[in-house]
Amino acid sequence: MTAAAPPHGAGPVDHVDMGMPASLVWDYDTYRPRVSELYERTKAAQWNASTDLDWSIEVDPGAEVPPETPGGIDWSRLGSPLSAALGTDPELRREFVAQQHGWLVSQFMHGEQGALLATAKICAAAESLEDKLYAAVQVGDEARHVEAYQRYLAKIGISYPCCPPLAELLSQVMRHHAVDLTYLGMQILVEGVALAAFSLGGALFANPLITRITELVRRDEARHVAFGVLSLEGTYDGMDPVDLREREDFVVEACALLRDRFLPSQVWEHFGIDTTVATARFIESSDPQGFRSLVFSKVVPNLRRLGLLTPRVRDDFETLGILGYEHVADTASEAEPIRADTCAAAGGDDDALHVLRDSLRNVRVIRPEPALAVMAGLIDPARLRRIPRTRIALRVYGVDEGDWLLVIGAGELRYRAVRPVEVADVGEAADLTVTMDVATWTDIVVGRVALPRAVMDGRVQVEGDITRAMPLENLL
Repeated sequence: MTAAAPPHGAGPVDHVDMGMPASLVWDYDTYRPRVSELYERTKAAQWNASTDLDWSIEVDPGAEVPPETPGGIDWSRLGSPLSAALGTDPELRREFVAQQHGWLVSQFMHGEQGALLATAKICAAAESLEDKLYAAVQVGDEARHVEAYQRYLAKIGISYPCCPPLAELLSQVMRHHAVDLTYLGMQILVEGVALAAFSLGGALFANPLITRITELVRRDEARHVAFGVLSLEGTYDGMDPVDLREREDFVVEACALLRDRFLPSQVWEHFGIDTTVATARFIESSDPQGFRSLVFSKVVPNLRRLGLLTPRVRDDFETLGILGYEHVADTASEAEPIRADTCAAAGGDDDALHVLRDSLRNVRVIRPEPALAVMAGLIDPARLRRIPRTRIALRVYGVDEGDWLLVIGAGELRYRAVRPVEVADVGEAADLTVTMDVATWTDIVVGRVALPRAVMDGRVQVEGDITRAMPLENLL
């Protein structure tokens, strides 16, 4: 990138050579119906940041929530040098929470502007009419996302520049001459990581305004990632080994940069904290490690579907600790509506599960059996065929009939209550055991907390390979 001073005293501008010509497509016939369907759904799901968000809501970016709830900070576990710098001063801690909040939202805003430009490049370069139309409507989505985040940051009075890892990745995505790498870098990697982060819900945000913004953006992002998967299908089949190696290198380097984009070093600098020591402490802490792994849960299965989870990439992903997500359902599958009639009744983008959760929002206790029965009736059978068969022992305590055996994947979903005399045997035979209290189960069912976040917060205990719990997340 080359920086230049913009007119009228505005902030700095980076000029990026996008490295490729535009394409005019004179064939107006439709050859890619799935992309066309996604285009129709996207048009129906448009929202307006000015009228669909309540900007009158009072927001306190420094408000703390209890450490056991999503978004909470356990100050006793921060350790040096953060604890040394912040001490026990409540005002200083409040300011730290506020600055970290503003920094994180700032990075999402910068990523959305990168997506706006990258999608404009895709629109210009695409050689199919369907891709051009979808990319054009996505440009509008990204503009709306930037607007919403910019207005929110102005409201709280905190903003940060783009962090170096994200800035470097955006530069790489923009300037590459091969448009498939722009699709890959933005639609699959950057947007995929954002989608997973947004799916953690309250893990990131703790006030109703930013929560609503995040939910609206998340729905858009699911379609954007699905567009990338559908557009790139078949691209890497039989690709020249030299070109394929370039894609492998790009994927690995990009994922390393995406992992590091969640290091809040600019916040540490704001408080005069030694970033080298803080980074080391951050990396070795289990909570940040878990979060930085979970944000790749949407990326790895999409790369598998595209044929880019090659032996070289697999080795590096094993080192990064993210290979276990390869058997999660890919985003193009997840973005398909569960029931077309319910989706239409809900207004296009809201699927049956979303409607169900809205109806249960005020319910305080939900027993496992009725929830499992309803979920089994809603889940798309095609999704079950894409999930490897997994046996899960589910234990929900604090309610009668809280032990269940679930068999999910390979085209089937079965569940049955487990009698007390069977509990030990079922646990031994299952691929993993998932245990939680009924309050946590209820929060997950109604959508107040995501399963991965509940695991990170210690509200859900998993015995066995945690990545094998992802089919349960697909169900819930």
